[in-house]
Amino acid sequence: MFEILAPFAILAWTVFSVWLAFRLARFVSQRSLKVLIIVLAAPLLSAAPLADEIIGKVQFDRLCNAAEEVQIYSTTPVGTDLYYPDGRWRLDGALSFDEFKKIRAVYDSLVEWKSAQIARNSEIISISESETKIVNRKTGQLLASFHSFGTPGGWLSRYFEKPTLVRDQCLPASFSSIDQKILPFSGSAGVQR
Repeated sequence: MFEILAPFAILAWTVFSVWLAFRLARFVSQRSLKVLIIVLAAPLLSAAPLADEIIGKVQFDRLCNAAEEVQIYSTTPVGTDLYYPDGRWRLDGALSFDEFKKIRAVYDSLVEWKSAQIARNSEIISISESETKIVNRKTGQLLASFHSFGTPGGWLSRYFEKPTLVRDQCLPASFSSIDQKILPFSGSAGVQR
């Protein structure tokens, strides 16, 4: 319901902010100062409900930029159990449900994803951090690790499904190809069971 009324609420708040800026300018007698107060106060008052999200966006983007890469420590070459003979990743293709379950079981027998939440308390908006480690299921060897961040946004965003100005989640840029990096194709490799 709030999403439907949001444009009207934004318009009403903007009109109220301009009105309040004019009211504040009445207390000053010099004309140039009145204009300056109106020009500065109206936009500041209009942006006030989003102030936490504006500041939080800068902090969130800084954290996301610092954790942009997936750290690869080791690889486990695999063969046609996870790849087509021409080297294409099978889990990206259109598979039947049974075929997907079978290939996914092979994948799950090779690696395990372990995630841990890291508490963050110093931000203007609530930001959660997760550290994910991918380990070889058989040997326990660390294959890769990365950090990801999420946020519900600021004060005003509580009324929306997603944050207003800041993105709700950030993952490393190479996240979508992490499986192929830690489990590279080797035509002669197979899954050892």
